Order: sequence, then C-alpha cells, then structure tokens
Amino acid sequence: MPGSRHVNVALHPARGMPARRGRTMRQRSFLILLILAVATFGAALWWMNRDTGGQVPDAAEPVTRAEAEAGPETEAAEHDPALWSISDADSTVYLFGTVHILPPELDWYSDEVRAAFGEADTLYLEVDALSPQAQAEMQSMIPQIGMLPAGERLTAKLSEEALAHLERIAERLGMPGEALKAAIDPFMPWLASLQLAVAQMQAAGYDPQSGVEQVLTAEAGEAGMAFGYFETVEEQLAFLSSMPMEVQLADFETGLEQMVENPDMLDDLVAAWTQGDMERLDAIMNEELRESTPEAYEVLIVQRNRNWVPQIAGILEGSGTAFVAVGAGHMPGEDGVINLLREQGLEVTRH
Repeated sequence: MPGSRHVNVALHPARGMPARRGRTMRQRSFLILLILAVATFGAALWWMNRDTGGQVPDAAEPVTRAEAEAGPETEAAEHDPALWSISDADSTVYLFGTVHILPPELDWYSDEVRAAFGEADTLYLEVDALSPQAQAEMQSMIPQIGMLPAGERLTAKLSEEALAHLERIAERLGMPGEALKAAIDPFMPWLASLQLAVAQMQAAGYDPQSGVEQVLTAEAGEAGMAFGYFETVEEQLAFLSSMPMEVQLADFETGLEQMVENPDMLDDLVAAWTQGDMERLDAIMNEELRESTPEAYEVLIVQRNRNWVPQIAGILEGSGTAFVAVGAGHMPGEDGVINLLREQGLEVTRH
C-alpha cells in the first residue's frame, strides 16, 4: 500500500438545554448536514472554539449524555455500524461511513470494525484535518474566506423571522441574543452555520474530539499505519465558501428554522448509523438535501463521491489492506459511494 499521500467561533452552550424527542424524520437540520458532510469543519470549529480568546461570553458547560435521558433507539439497539469491502487477489479495501462528532460515551466501535481496522496498513480519510500543518492552514484560510467584508454584518442581511429564530437559539444556548448575534455578525453565512451547528451539538453532549476520525487517526498513528487523503483542506473549505451569497443566506435561514424545530435531529441520525440502517440514514441526511437544496447536495455529496470512486478503485489496484473512512452520508443512495463502485463493476460486500 502507498504511504501518506493526497490521492487526487466560540459558542459555549448552556447546561440544561432541553431535550426534544419524537420529531418526524422530515424535520432535518441543514446546519448539521453541513458539519457531517465535510470532515474539515469539525476540526476547524474545534480550533475556533479553542483559540477565540473569550470573544463570546462564556456560558455553563454543556449537558452530557450521561446526565440526560438517552434516546430510546440508540439506547436499546446493538451498535453495529455498516462496513463493506472490495477485494482482488492481493488487496482488500474496507469502506466505513463515519460520524465526525459523537457523544464521548457512545461505544460505536464494533468487534467487526475493530478487526477490519486491525488488518489495514493504510488509513484513507477525506482530508488531513487534524495535523498541526492542517490546523495552521485552516487558521490562515478561514479569515480569508469566512469573513464578511469590513463594515458588513450578517444579521443585517437576515429576515425578521430568521432574527427571531436566532433569539430562540441563543436562549437554548444560554447566551443573550445580542451576544449570539455579535458572535456571528463578522462571518459569511456558511461559517456562521457551522458555528451554530457545533454549538448545538455540544449542547446536546456531542464532542468533535470523540468523532470517528479522531479515534481512528490516533490508533493508526500508534500502530504506525500510513495515511492517505482524498481531498485537501483548501478543497474542502472551498465547497461551501464558493457558493453564491444568496444561496448561503437562503440555506442559513433554512438551517435556523430547522434548528429551532428539531434541535435533536442528530440523535436520529446516530441511531440509524449505529444500527447500520443505510436506508434510514439516507433519508435523514440526504433526502431533503436533494429536494430542498440541490446545489448543496451536488457540491457536498455528489461531486465528491464521483471524485472519490476512481481513487478508491485505484487503491484496489495496489496491494495490501486499506481502511477507507469517510462521512456516513456519502455511502447510501443512488449517488452514494457503494452504488457508484458497483456501477464500476466492482463487487462490494456488506459485512
């Protein structure tokens, strides 16, 4: 297997944020879809939360899942996230869909996934988002592509309804409404969306440091595995920052509405993921994105899947065992990596 290669702001949620369950799967949050679709952003927002130097007033620590009532589906179901493989005479490539941000206490690492990972000599990820070099690159790029021009304010571009949603979100996060508005005002809509998504997740007890990529990267480093990446930091950050302003604003306002209506959508997504229910995962992550924001679906999912498939096929042409770990939303559906590999004539086995 080849060695390491490229194959191709602080929002502190408050304790006691209310848990709301029983929502329909049709009420999905665009903000959370963004953070799950692009691995870089979890690390980027973690960096921003770490280094903003008190730009946003502190609130209480987030409530954790150990302190809150667990969702019934996640609690009762056996954790068995989906794993696939393709192989030929001298190589095997395991394919695993990840969630980039998870509750620290979630035991998602099944024996089957652990055994497959243990066989691999190379770990392939979407992007190198965790190394000091990648963090430095993000630190230099985000101010350039994530900030509005001097003198412009994001909240001045929003409708009255969107501003009302921000007030409700601020209340849930334990922040004054004006403080939340001031925190996001300097940013482009795509980056403000990600800030709010991370804040909502952290308020629900999710932690970017507990994401699948964090766990696998640490284990791969300890085992001396090689690393490969399908995209660069610059490419990933460009996926959303290059969208027209009107598209970013429309998606941001939609995301605010959905955040208010369904703050715990991620619970449903994680339950589907841990159960290996790809049809349900596709419905939660991709169905509404396909219908309501086709531009974002094309950029975040379809184009990237089509770019990755020939690279994965190229890995198979080598020798040895590789473990490919990319966002779970990229796996299911007609446009998903699994189906696209099969359309290339490869036999994909579900374990």
